[in-house]
Amino acid sequence: MDIKNKVIALIGSTGILGSEYVKFLSSKGANVIIGDIDLDKCTTYAADMKSQYKTNPLALHIDLYEEESIRNFFADALEYYGKIDSLINNSQVKPEGFYDSFENYSKNTLMRVIEGNTVGMVLSCQEACKIFLKQGYGNIINVASIYGITGADQRLYDGVENIYNPKERFSSPISYAVSKAGVVNLTRYLASYYREKNIRVNCLTPGGVFDNHDDNFNNNYSTRTLLGRMANRDEYNGTILYLVSDASSYMTGNNVVVDGGWTAI
Repeated sequence: MDIKNKVIALIGSTGILGSEYVKFLSSKGANVIIGDIDLDKCTTYAADMKSQYKTNPLALHIDLYEEESIRNFFADALEYYGKIDSLINNSQVKPEGFYDSFENYSKNTLMRVIEGNTVGMVLSCQEACKIFLKQGYGNIINVASIYGITGADQRLYDGVENIYNPKERFSSPISYAVSKAGVVNLTRYLASYYREKNIRVNCLTPGGVFDNHDDNFNNNYSTRTLLGRMANRDEYNGTILYLVSDASSYMTGNNVVVDGGWTAI
């Protein structure tokens, strides 16, 4: 599971899990392309990783709504490193209206989420695979969600205030379910499409991560898992390491579910 000097492009680097992956992969000696919409934050992370772990990170802006931005991200990364070993698609968008009820969900919000979470990922995979085909190998990890493979348990939101839109009953949005389900099947599609091309494509499906959640939601969620709690932010690092390393060399088209037992029963 040695990833020292591997070049790993990470799209969605500044969120609760993305920032954890940046730190963890850098600590293992990988050179991380730190990509997100907020370039200033990416630049700060890159400076920190270079100082702490003596790696050679690269901060790049990427906007998943803009094709040119996606193309530039991969072109700049390739120019800087001369290769890309792995791509991790970890980004998630939450436009205005994201937490509105199903009855009042606007087409604009629905399309913005699908475009950012799924279409943007497709385009990122497309650009990465052009590079992978030329260099003769490549590896993609797409990040989905348990709500992409199961129905959202809306009971968890009972009694929880919708801080995003107090006028609406809180629920897991339709756009999240649809877009994350697409990520899972995109993974299978690409694994089959690039069969025998030495390009592996796998999916990580995480469960919920504790991030100072409302007590009611945390309790509701925790009782639904076999481990009796939400995940800590560092508990997906081991799976990410396995998937980006050669330890998973005979694995493609798979969806690795790490959810504390959520989907076991």
